[in-house]
Amino acid sequence: MAEQNEELKMINHLLEVEKDANSLISEAMETSEKKISEARAKYNAEYKEKTDKIIEELKNNYDSSIKKITDEHNLIIDEFKAYLEAKPQNYDNFAKYLDKKLFEKV
Repeated sequence: MAEQNEELKMINHLLEVEKDANSLISEAMETSEKKISEARAKYNAEYKEKTDKIIEELKNNYDSSIKKITDEHNLIIDEFKAYLEAKPQNYDNFAKYLDKKLFEKV
């Protein structure tokens, strides 16, 4: 009977050790999941901050490029208009040319 008590004590002790080990593992898993979650949140925030900064830079570059191109385009158009306005216009010869091309029979 004493042997059985010793065996039961040993089995109970082993069960307690296993229970403690299981508890430690559970705590370690919770701690690691918490640390991973915190790290993920931190790096996601850093990623968002960096990408937002890059997006803002690209948007500013795009806006300034569009303005520069638009200004250059408008300047070219204005120069061309001035060139055309400076040319002498001969409406009589143009009207004769159109009459000749449109109304003459071949």
